[in-house]
Amino acid sequence: MQCHTPIGYRIYNGKIVVYEEHRRLVEQIFTDYDKGISALQIAKSLKDREIKNANDKVSWTHVSIGRILENHNYLGTEYYPQIIDKELFERVQKKREQVRMEGSRGKHRPNQKERLVFSGVLICAECGCPYSHFRPHKRRENGVPKWKCKNYIYQNRLSCGGGFISDKQVEMVCIIAINQLIQNPRLTEKYKMKAQSVSPEYRRITRTIKDTEDMGVDEMMELLFRQASERYKTLEIRDEDIRSEEMRETIAEREAIKGFDEELYRKLIKQIVVYKDNTVKVIFHNNNSIKLGYNNL
Repeated sequence: MQCHTPIGYRIYNGKIVVYEEHRRLVEQIFTDYDKGISALQIAKSLKDREIKNANDKVSWTHVSIGRILENHNYLGTEYYPQIIDKELFERVQKKREQVRMEGSRGKHRPNQKERLVFSGVLICAECGCPYSHFRPHKRRENGVPKWKCKNYIYQNRLSCGGGFISDKQVEMVCIIAINQLIQNPRLTEKYKMKAQSVSPEYRRITRTIKDTEDMGVDEMMELLFRQASERYKTLEIRDEDIRSEEMRETIAEREAIKGFDEELYRKLIKQIVVYKDNTVKVIFHNNNSIKLGYNNL
């Protein structure tokens, strides 16, 4: 199993950090697209200038540029430091959606909204990798669009046992979580941070890395990613005071919502961790969290 670190980051001392050289490249890609330069033109320019990608190859396409432009990790997550500011990111998403709708492809991309809204927010509890959106064959599972771990299939074999969750279930989870927040204001109080010490899982992974002499590249990369994820949780600098106050202002005097509210979702929910037993952990922006089941939603 392997989860690739997006361009702009690298693993250093067991932690995911910003790789300065690639950070500037990511920022330039977003800025150029925001100015009206197409993904195809950006890819061509990078190839003409012989700029190397995260795999140290001069290999760029409009598809690889598109993946960068739609990667929500650049906004900052539990695992990744922020590289792109929210305003620029949202402008780029609107431009990309407009391009799709104006082109013939836009008519054949159902559930594009959900793919953009929840991308980078859904995380696998089994391996820590982000979820990806897919539409099953119509003859299977009624063709309902779902989310699954990016590591679900690796090298043509089952690699991660993370759970599946549909667009509708994600929306219902958000509605329930937001309503619980409205009904229980204590959830907006500052997260009580525990003493900062490395987790048992981090120590276990570190021992494995040190004690294993003969290890394949893919296996080592997976262990380093998991080690970095655990370490980043420990070293994360929290701003719960500000986040908690913003959350209190957002839900002040609000009544329970009946439908999915994208604005509230973005202001209140930071991450949704999906477990294989059809449960999720919804993490709010102040790092408080709740567990919910979604099987019957």
